[in-house]
Amino acid sequence: MRTEKGLTQSDITLALGYDSRSYVSDVESGKFIPQPDKLKKWAKALGMTQRAMNDLLLEARLEDLGLTDPGMTLMFKEVPNMTSEELESVVRAYKAVIKAREAKGKKKS
Repeated sequence: MRTEKGLTQSDITLALGYDSRSYVSDVESGKFIPQPDKLKKWAKALGMTQRAMNDLLLEARLEDLGLTDPGMTLMFKEVPNMTSEELESVVRAYKAVIKAREAKGKKKS
């Protein structure tokens, strides 16, 4: 996102109030996710809302887990807006997947 906006690591470093680009480099290489206050400044430096930044991070996390289906991504983004019944349904589906994987693992043994 930074390079798409034409910003350098130095630009972000200055926006965050740091002297060295190592923090920005570490974040961009996935070593850690910034604390919420820094993340808010980072989003502002990129001209993004906090919500857009959170969505971007969620998409990256899901991609790291191998979940690239747009429907799954949308579902996870909607979790804060889901009703308790919808959340219970998601949890039940997750438990069913775990149970199926455990059963599959036992059959291989």
